[in-house]
Amino acid sequence: MSVAAALGLTGWDCELLTTARSRWDTWNGQHTCLDVGVGLEGLRQWSLDADPPRANEVLLALAELGAPDGGGEAAATGVLLWVLMPGAVRLSRALSRYGPDVDEVVAAQMWICARTVAWRNRVRVAPSVLLSARRGVLLDLQVTARWADAETPSQDMDLLPAATPDKGSSGAVDLVHELLADARRRGVVSGQDCRVLLDLAEHATTRTTTLCRAGLLSRAAAHQVAREHGTSRTTVFRRAHRALEALQATYADRARTA
Repeated sequence: MSVAAALGLTGWDCELLTTARSRWDTWNGQHTCLDVGVGLEGLRQWSLDADPPRANEVLLALAELGAPDGGGEAAATGVLLWVLMPGAVRLSRALSRYGPDVDEVVAAQMWICARTVAWRNRVRVAPSVLLSARRGVLLDLQVTARWADAETPSQDMDLLPAATPDKGSSGAVDLVHELLADARRRGVVSGQDCRVLLDLAEHATTRTTTLCRAGLLSRAAAHQVAREHGTSRTTVFRRAHRALEALQATYADRARTA
């Protein structure tokens, strides 16, 4: 099953997109930024061709319309996912080696992440949804993966190869994934705890910071994660600190010998 099929977005006669077409004029009245001079069918190509800030305005409007704390219209989320489908497909292909049901898992995570975009914070929607979906898929599949050969979304619609971590950090990244996958299975930390720690780790390694506690809890990394999650830096610090304490209490012996 393809990602599009799992999401029910196989054509313009599907329920979500049929509803979206009937609601498009109303949405344009509520969010004038949606009036981009093309019909709904041309929105994906327009988003690829437009300047990223302008395209993001449209994606933010769709995210707000679809969010439970916004318009609550599932059809708007369907349009957002249809626009982001090329990135979702490439994400699924990049992770296909991890199991036969990756398409379905990617589809589920894409839906969750598209419905929960922190639209009030004016985040960049495409990378926010795709990055969050990728992390969610890895957690759901309990994957231990090297970021050196992974793909992460760029600020545009497409996916670009990730920068290779330095040799000193790749082993630490593997250890983080191994610990989190095991800790989640054992109930040491929650899925949300894992997501926050992975997000912090990604931002820390992007800044060539070592994956020690200071690196994970750097102010810059916490600020970026807070923006992506639509929460405060204090909340991110508190959740991460609590999770790290639980991990340390459970895996202290393993960490000392790693």
